Amino acid sequence: MNKGLSVFMNVMLSECCSNFARLFLRVFIGILMLSHGIAKIENFDLMVDTFSDPLGMGHAISLTLILLAEVGCSILLIVGLMTRLAVLPLIFGMVIATFFTYPVITLSNIELPMLYLGIYITILMLGPGKCSIDYLLKRAYSVKLIEEKQAAKTSREVKEEIINEAAEPEN
Repeated sequence: MNKGLSVFMNVMLSECCSNFARLFLRVFIGILMLSHGIAKIENFDLMVDTFSDPLGMGHAISLTLILLAEVGCSILLIVGLMTRLAVLPLIFGMVIATFFTYPVITLSNIELPMLYLGIYITILMLGPGKCSIDYLLKRAYSVKLIEEKQAAKTSREVKEEIINEAAEPEN
């Protein structure tokens, strides 16, 4: 039994499992928030006049901004594109929803926005992981930089050879 537990712990603590956990968290929370945004889009006309406006920008602007965050940033979060940047508007939206939307703050009022807030902060700290477009872009950019450095090094070596040949006296 000890060997089985050891194998289980090695798998659970592996980098692969960590990356799949990040993928799961991003996709799971992204789909949940996307459903909130889609519901707001479907009921935009009914909500526009009564939507909370804690920052004083106007009901329509507040609703539009939260729609952009809930839909646009959730899609970015699901695919793992600009992940850390995409969670910032979602974090801001959840802070507003948690602390500035309700006239009386009770645990029953703020429980859901606090849960979202905690998950978004976790994603901000963890990053997207290897199962993301961010990772693929970073890897492609790193390969390109390495190739450019090698090309620059080769170019510099060729220039040095030409200079050395020019400096050698002819016999």
